[in-house]
Amino acid sequence: MASFEVAYRFMLANEDKTPPVYANVPDVGGSAIAGVNSKDWPVQFQKIANLPADQRGPLVEQFYQMHFWSDWFDDLTSDEVAKRVFDASVNMGSVAAVRCLQEAINFFYLDGLIVDGIWGLATIKAANNPNCAMVEAENLVAAFKMRRVAYYRAIVAANPADAVYLAAWTARALR
Repeated sequence: MASFEVAYRFMLANEDKTPPVYANVPDVGGSAIAGVNSKDWPVQFQKIANLPADQRGPLVEQFYQMHFWSDWFDDLTSDEVAKRVFDASVNMGSVAAVRCLQEAINFFYLDGLIVDGIWGLATIKAANNPNCAMVEAENLVAAFKMRRVAYYRAIVAANPADAVYLAAWTARALR
């Protein structure tokens, strides 16, 4: 139900743009093309880099669909929720992104969802819960953004050297 295309375009805008908040943030991932970095994805990066710039789009899209989009995203009913969790998965890893989603759901969900960072039916059902008016997409997105910012702040608290990234991470999370 959620659209990969919608989520992909949202995420790619975060990967491709370099607003002023990102200007002084060092790239520790090596060279990158549309967010695909040479350090973590050397084979995929090289395949993309070998193509002329105007022909890279389909391969970049295929990369993100293969490595970051899962069938669980298809089961989300809100593109607003899906695109933000997808973007977070690309930026912080899928386990951390799903944990943030589960924590955001628990802000509203009285039964309490197990926060384990694993997609599952309980997470999908709670995210799509039509019986809980408070877990509407708009509210869940707002709670997810706050959990994502808290995650980044915890990284910086544990490793103050990462403070240089906090403004960029926060800007991305609040988009």
